[in-house]
Amino acid sequence: MKLEIVWVIFRKEFLDVLRDRRTLISMILLPILLFPLLIGGLGSIMTGQMDKLESRSSPIILLGGELAGGLTACLQQDEGLQVITTIEDSAVASQMLEEHVVQAVVFIPDAFDITSTSDTDDRGSNQINIWYDKSHTESALTMRKVRDDISAYRDSLAQQELQVRGLPDYIVKPFLIETDNRASESKMAGAMLGMLLPYIVILLTVVGSTYSAIDLTAGEKERGTMETLLVCPASRLELVIGKFLTTATVGSITAILAVISMTITFMGPGSIMTHELGPDTSLSIDPLAFGMVFLLLLPIAALFAAVLIAIAINARSYKEAQSYSYPVVLATIVPAIASMMPGVEISAKMALIPVISVSLILRDAFVGTYEPMLIMLSFCSSIVYAAFAIFIAVRIFQKESVLLRI
Repeated sequence: MKLEIVWVIFRKEFLDVLRDRRTLISMILLPILLFPLLIGGLGSIMTGQMDKLESRSSPIILLGGELAGGLTACLQQDEGLQVITTIEDSAVASQMLEEHVVQAVVFIPDAFDITSTSDTDDRGSNQINIWYDKSHTESALTMRKVRDDISAYRDSLAQQELQVRGLPDYIVKPFLIETDNRASESKMAGAMLGMLLPYIVILLTVVGSTYSAIDLTAGEKERGTMETLLVCPASRLELVIGKFLTTATVGSITAILAVISMTITFMGPGSIMTHELGPDTSLSIDPLAFGMVFLLLLPIAALFAAVLIAIAINARSYKEAQSYSYPVVLATIVPAIASMMPGVEISAKMALIPVISVSLILRDAFVGTYEPMLIMLSFCSSIVYAAFAIFIAVRIFQKESVLLRI
């Protein structure tokens, strides 16, 4: 194999790719504009909707409020609740909850006695039930408001009883519980970015490689230029390597642009992270994490490029190649989403599984965790898989019946 011939083929194929509008859209438009707009826009819309629901005054029904003393007044003091006490039929209240006329129902049974001092363990009759619809977001939020109000009311009753008896408050609260998040702001930002960015990078790498691989194989067959390419003084190996390098380069460019645009989307002013962590938060990510992204992009882009070329070369037309390639894209989604799965950690066995290993390593890198041996194992295994796919592609290129659509 002569490298100068490979370089000529690569340069020719890459220029052809840059002239193709579909490839440019998948390589530049998707990572720079579409995905940031979708994720950033959806994030802003979801955040705005949640804030709107939190501030909304939600209607609830209180059944049996006269049995719970001042509970009615306590709930009515909450500006986020509209307490309805005129409905006494539980079936009607349940129907209104099902139809989302109200967002929650507070049910107090007839046997409820707020003055009960029974020391028995059977407290089933002395409990307040909150009915809500968990499938409905506003209902779930309303339930939390009601639960917090009732808990505050219960605590106030306990304090009053202690004062009457001349007992200190620490009897019911012998100690306090306080949570302290010791993770730094950078680590928190890395954790949030590490969940989603690996998935986006991997997905856009395969999407960016798909159109290039199809155009350089089935596309050339359809245009009738494959025969011209085969008569040039280049071996089949050199042809495959040139097309492979072009496809891998396009996939890598797509992923790099995705990393840049998604980082700006998540960490820029007014982004999702600044909303979650606070506007005064100073966000920064370890540069080594981004270096790890670019390092692992090489084998993953090579793997996708080799697999897609080996698949697309069997197609007789561009449309047929698309139908062959879509399963590869779909099959990538499940392992790529490993970075979002709780409890899934990188190990020696995981490092041998393509795509999954890259997703998990990138997730850990963004929170500052690096396992050099596992990183090297993942890198080398992906290279081996890519080399095997290239070998298959070369064997296919040696079949005239496949190349010439016979």
